[in-house]
Amino acid sequence: MKKIIIPTITKKGLIEKVKLASNLVVGTTVGLVKDMNEDKVGCVLENNSLRICIADGHWGEAAAKIIVKHWMKEEVAFPVNRKEAVLEVIKIEQKLFKLFGKTNMDPNSDFTPEASFIVIQIVDKSLKIISYGDCRLLITNEEKVKTKLITKETWLGAFSQLGLRNRVSVHDGLVFEEITLLENDSVLIFTDGIDQCVYEQDTLNDEFLANLTNEKIAENTFDNIFNAVFAAGAEDNGSLVVLKN
Repeated sequence: MKKIIIPTITKKGLIEKVKLASNLVVGTTVGLVKDMNEDKVGCVLENNSLRICIADGHWGEAAAKIIVKHWMKEEVAFPVNRKEAVLEVIKIEQKLFKLFGKTNMDPNSDFTPEASFIVIQIVDKSLKIISYGDCRLLITNEEKVKTKLITKETWLGAFSQLGLRNRVSVHDGLVFEEITLLENDSVLIFTDGIDQCVYEQDTLNDEFLANLTNEKIAENTFDNIFNAVFAAGAEDNGSLVVLKN
């Protein structure tokens, strides 16, 4: 079994890259502007099963760290449907609220850690996806976007449990998908620091990223995407998973 959680190093301009298999590369960077990397990436690879979680922290790294560590636990079974997924994510939300929240929170001043995330599990050719918030997932084939996961402008945390600051409830905001991967599919999972590497501005569009999946080697696709991110300024934390089927 291979298991990682990154970052383990935070340094401006540094990309922490881990090649877990010939067809799987994960990595993260604080970028060129920010001092803290609020992203977290976790991966467990065992036999024919792969689980990956990528989380984008908001107001600190704590929520992203808790979310990723939750999904990396061996005793946490991956939900088989949306109903199970909602119940599991509510457990995480309740933990975040217990750690950071309170009943009478002031939405204008009580800025507690929260995060968006995507967690996937692949067994054989079956890809299951759970998402809450605005982390991204693209499936490409022949350098064209085949599937784009729905994103929602929300974060998991105390405010989502209380419904403050326009946070969407887990019941309404959670996305669950099951997809059969085909030959030559590429899966890209990333935080908004990749496509919005000019902070909060759409910079690298989906078609551009899909075109970079023309490389047969996952590491080359990974490197080319990050080269583009840094060429554009790398103004936000960025995390990326490249998986070639």
